[in-house]
Formats: sequence, structure tokens, C-alpha cells
Amino acid sequence: MPRDTPAAATVTGAAASTPEPAPPSVPVTRGLVVVGPGAAFGTELLARFGREGFRLGVVARSADTLDRVAGELASAGLTMRGAVADVTDDAALASTLERLAEDLGGLTVLVYNAKLSIRGSALSVPAEVLNQTLAVNVTGALTAVQAVTPLLVDRVGATILVTVAGSRTEPPSGRFALAVGKAGLAALAAAVGPSLADQGVRMRTVVLDGKVGPAGPLRPEVVADHFWQAYASPRGAVFRLAPPGLRRSAATLPLEV
Repeated sequence: MPRDTPAAATVTGAAASTPEPAPPSVPVTRGLVVVGPGAAFGTELLARFGREGFRLGVVARSADTLDRVAGELASAGLTMRGAVADVTDDAALASTLERLAEDLGGLTVLVYNAKLSIRGSALSVPAEVLNQTLAVNVTGALTAVQAVTPLLVDRVGATILVTVAGSRTEPPSGRFALAVGKAGLAALAAAVGPSLADQGVRMRTVVLDGKVGPAGPLRPEVVADHFWQAYASPRGAVFRLAPPGLRRSAATLPLEV
């Protein structure tokens, strides 16, 4: 927000001179970058922050995704800057985030929502497949955090949000690799949080305890507002959104949102 400029003092008398006009205030821009917007709620999330005055950026793994999101935002009167990058390519992801932050006039919020879900049970998923999912769901998040932290330092409200799926009473079968990946992402956020806090950057985990869709149980616009509340809240580390009356079981694993 622009700073208030104090009014110039009035000088009277023969020696009075006309005060020079104060230089115009330069408004501080707020930028949001979403890595992996997804089809479930990515556009709604971007639009929620866009309505609050944020400049919007998107990193996706395909140009088709960028075109889709840009078109959906345009229908809401919003624009975005987009870039294609593979989150498993450390150098490419880091340089893409730096370039987007510069294009937006500064970065305030990063949302890491990228994921890779490969079907298979705990006894059938090969180790190499698990490593592929971890590269997207966990290692890519670490790369993003390390790349944007220097860009967020000294920015008012600097925040990193990561998306984690919650437990379900009747989890679908064959999501073992994603369950492990989301659990790893939650652990990463908890582990890196204190180090980020020392630099004035907030790490916040958004837990979506149910499938997101227009028919629910978690509607996209509700999820988008939950992300906004997770950002705007003055304190807190984990922000869970669950359908009313959901019965949680500690025995179930976090699964796909």
C-alpha cells in the first residue's frame, strides 16, 4: 500500500519560498505465484487473490494448462503471467520463479500445489515409481521454497502455502505413492517452517480433507477462500478444511484431493 506523505510545512514571511512537491509514492505490488494450478480449484484460488489486488503468476507443466487458466481468469476480468516448467528440473524451476516474481513486481505468496499421482498399492509400487512421485510432490516443493525465500525476505506478508490432502474414512485404493508424497510434503513444511520464520517468511500447510469438486464435498470456491484465510490469518501453521460432519480415522493415509 502507498505510504502516507506528511503535509509540507507552511512558511510565511518575505523569505517564504514555495515548497517543492513531494515525490509521488510508489505503491508496493503484491504478487502470487501458483505452481501446479490443477483443474480442481486452481483458477478459483487465483481469482480469490486477484480480487484482493494481487498480481497473478502460474507455473504449469504444459502450455495447454496455462491457456486454460488464462482463459478462465479472463472471463472474470483478471490477467496472469504464466510459464512452463518441470518442477523436477531444479535449475529451470528456480529461474522460472525468479523471472515470474520480477515480472509481477515482487513476490508475496507462493502456493505449491504440484503433484504426481501414479496408481498402485503399497506392495505393487516399484521404488523407482515412488521416487518419481516424490520428485514432484516433495523435492520440487523444496526447490521452490529455496528459490523463492530470498525473494520473499523483507516482503510484508511473505507466505508459502503448500497443499496437503487429509485422511478419509473410505480412501480409494491404489493411491499409495501419492499418500506417501503428501505425507512427505507435510513433514517438509513442518521442518522448514522455523528456518523460514527466522527470515520473516511464513510457512503454512493447507489440508484439504475431502475431494474437491463443483458438487462437493469441498467446493472449489470454498477451497479458494480457505487458502485466502490461511494467508490472511495472523498466526497458525496448519489450516484444515473438512466437510461438515466428516469422521476422521487415524488409520487412513492422506490421499488425493
